[in-house]
Amino acid sequence: MLCEKYEPKALSQLIGNSEARKKVALFISDIANRKQRKPLLLFGPSGTGKTAAIHAAAASNGFEILELSGSDYRNVDRLKKTLVPATRSRGLFNKTVLILLDEIDELSGKFDSGAERVISEVIKTSMQPIVFTANDFWDRKIEFLRNSVEKVEFKKVNDYEIALLLKEIAKREGYPVKDEVIDTISKRSNGDVRGAMNDLEAMLGSGAELLDNLGIRDTKIEVFGVLDKIFKTSSFDIAKNAAIRSEIDLEMLINWVDENIPNRYRSKRDVEMAYSALAEASKLSNNATRTNYYGYLRYAQILASSGVSLAGRGDITMLTPYAFPSKIRFLSATKKARSSNSAIAEKLSTVLHSSSKQIINSYLPLIKSMLKNLESVYGEEKMIEMAYSSFRLDEDDVKYIVGMAGPV
Repeated sequence: MLCEKYEPKALSQLIGNSEARKKVALFISDIANRKQRKPLLLFGPSGTGKTAAIHAAAASNGFEILELSGSDYRNVDRLKKTLVPATRSRGLFNKTVLILLDEIDELSGKFDSGAERVISEVIKTSMQPIVFTANDFWDRKIEFLRNSVEKVEFKKVNDYEIALLLKEIAKREGYPVKDEVIDTISKRSNGDVRGAMNDLEAMLGSGAELLDNLGIRDTKIEVFGVLDKIFKTSSFDIAKNAAIRSEIDLEMLINWVDENIPNRYRSKRDVEMAYSALAEASKLSNNATRTNYYGYLRYAQILASSGVSLAGRGDITMLTPYAFPSKIRFLSATKKARSSNSAIAEKLSTVLHSSSKQIINSYLPLIKSMLKNLESVYGEEKMIEMAYSSFRLDEDDVKYIVGMAGPV
């Protein structure tokens, strides 16, 4: 994926948030000089560079990183076995070990009271530097941290800086992308650098006609982030909350998950269970539309996220990037044709007294055949005249029908 390929190797390679990066650099410098520092809590919207900044700064100073994330906070015994020993020992070749607790606001209270106690104790006793990241500093779930950390805010990156980065990446990848396309992706990214890079990757693989399907990114999480939560974890709550906190349309989410289950899950059993959950989600979604009882959508959302996540148990492969849904690609590629078909069908409905669906599926192929026969016998001009008198189709309509490829 482009995010991994162009991951910053130094703080200077990140874009935006210069003040936040200075604070991170000072923290790392003080640690390297054996100065005592409170843990840092980096907070702000998804994709603004919080985790990337820590990785880049640590790499530049030769630190090792022990990174834990939301799924690790579920198992207190695992947290004790992993986190506590790391805070009391040096790394390989006596290196400093920087402990990164990513997305600490994934704590859910009900399940993680034990984790809260372990983390609070580690802050008091750790011999190694600690950094937390979160979306929202004021989230009540991490209230216990506020007096124990130094907060560093990461803000949305401006469109101009994101556009410059995307243009450079597109150039390196050898894909010519129009400036207006880059500008649109940048504006729609809502300050999310990682999200913009993922959108660019989808564009490079699929073409500019998919631009309308990218939409404006949610301030907390976007489709690639939601997919990460679903496929990379085996936690019911993490997957469910990712779907709920986003504003991704349920049907869109189902299409994305559907396309990527075979690319992520290793075993046939996992694939089968994931598709079973997704099928139930799709059924409930359809029932909600059919019956106007939208309580079904809540259960559909849980099945499409947590149901699929639990099927894979976090045992995935990351060898290929997320694939853009083929259904959406097809609908985008055929949007113009379908629009033309519908407009012509609407004209013909007053003459043929049939539904648009029946006209498109049954009558248009016959009309196409008839018009081509008329053209071969009487010529194009007479054919157009006869089509207008019989069906009230104008010249553009006739030429479109005659030029249609294969079945409608």
